[in-house]
Amino acid sequence: MFPYQLVAFIDRNPSLGEPVYDGKNGWYPQIALKRRFKPVGINENELIAKIQDYCNSRRPLGVVTKELIKPERMPVKVVEVHPAPELMAFHNDFISFMGDAMVSRYPERDGANYMPHITAEYGGRMVIDADSFTNRTFQITKVVLLKDAETAAGSQDSIAFHEFSLHSRQR
Repeated sequence: MFPYQLVAFIDRNPSLGEPVYDGKNGWYPQIALKRRFKPVGINENELIAKIQDYCNSRRPLGVVTKELIKPERMPVKVVEVHPAPELMAFHNDFISFMGDAMVSRYPERDGANYMPHITAEYGGRMVIDADSFTNRTFQITKVVLLKDAETAAGSQDSIAFHEFSLHSRQR
């Protein structure tokens, strides 16, 4: 089980505890900064503390989106995100920072194979209005830890579990 993801929501943010894919407010557009993972040798509180330490050392991120595409290696359509050095560094440095305290469900999608994107189609249907997110610039000032959970409706979804601010200057 790999119940966690670290994401940046684009445009609108869920409340903590709210489902982010199939809840009452629908799919929240997001960029996965670190796809599915599980902690190793640390508990959930220690995981949150480690992520907080990491985010305390990071500046806000500028994100530039491109066109809606269907990547060869993905079964869905996505809004492509420019792989800016600071975005790639956030992903790679997070993996290094976590070290042996984290295992990735998809290690083949990490590092040099990390492709930042916003999922626009899932399960054969468009889940966001892709035109609202193409060829735009966004500022990311916080990231959210998602956790798989059972929703109030009894279905499985990821919920917004914990928020972390990115600081305006590095320490």
